[in-house]
Amino acid sequence: MQALSSLIPLHQIAICPEQLLLIQRTELLPLLQQPLLLNQYAQQVVQAQAALLNHIDPSLTQQLSQVITEIIHQLSQSSKKLKNKRFNRLQQWLGIDLEFDSAKVHYIQQLDQSIDQANQLSRRLALEIAQSQTRYEQLLALRVDMAQHIAAAQRFLEDCPVFIRDSQTLEHFQQRMVQKIHSLNTLQSSHDLAMVQMQLNQQLAFGLIDRFKEAQQVLIPAWQYHLKLNQEKQRANSAIDITELNRNRDNLIQSLKQALENH
Repeated sequence: MQALSSLIPLHQIAICPEQLLLIQRTELLPLLQQPLLLNQYAQQVVQAQAALLNHIDPSLTQQLSQVITEIIHQLSQSSKKLKNKRFNRLQQWLGIDLEFDSAKVHYIQQLDQSIDQANQLSRRLALEIAQSQTRYEQLLALRVDMAQHIAAAQRFLEDCPVFIRDSQTLEHFQQRMVQKIHSLNTLQSSHDLAMVQMQLNQQLAFGLIDRFKEAQQVLIPAWQYHLKLNQEKQRANSAIDITELNRNRDNLIQSLKQALENH
């Protein structure tokens, strides 16, 4: 993911002279015969930009943050939920040991469901970021297109006295052209603000899943491995050392809390 970058001002964008001439010939010259169509000048660029200004779905980032928070809460209860306990014969006869084991299984299942949900949301959010970045790159290309249309209109504004002899008609056309250029610049400024917000949303979403990645790829599997190992030892009535399990849990909780920073 690229760092947040500033947009080049329109007037500093390099303009292709051939493209400038093409716009003047195909889009501006016909306006002398049909001046009412001036309102439609560069509208295809404006509409193409508007169609791409879709931000990352904020609900995905919010949902992932909420699920990570729930995982932290569930992990913080692991010592209580997974503690080992001995039962006397009466308790075993009453089935209290089975209820205790069932509660353990239910706890682990709920935690696994939360982890699976976080993994799914992380993948969906990564896809949203990739799609948003593609739209952003297309918007950058359209900014160049808009800069060329504005430059072509400004150049044509200077040259139009050659084509329009009637002073009143010329003055009216020039006024409308100045208004159109101002309108295009204003629209582009609005779209630029939306693009900055779009990139900021990308950075925030990427930061969340990037910090979650360590937990997702290393710490969660490590904790699940030691949990499974301790369960197998318990079933075999072997000696159980929960030190490594607790250490992995604490590292996991700390990593998940860091993932939630700035969110």
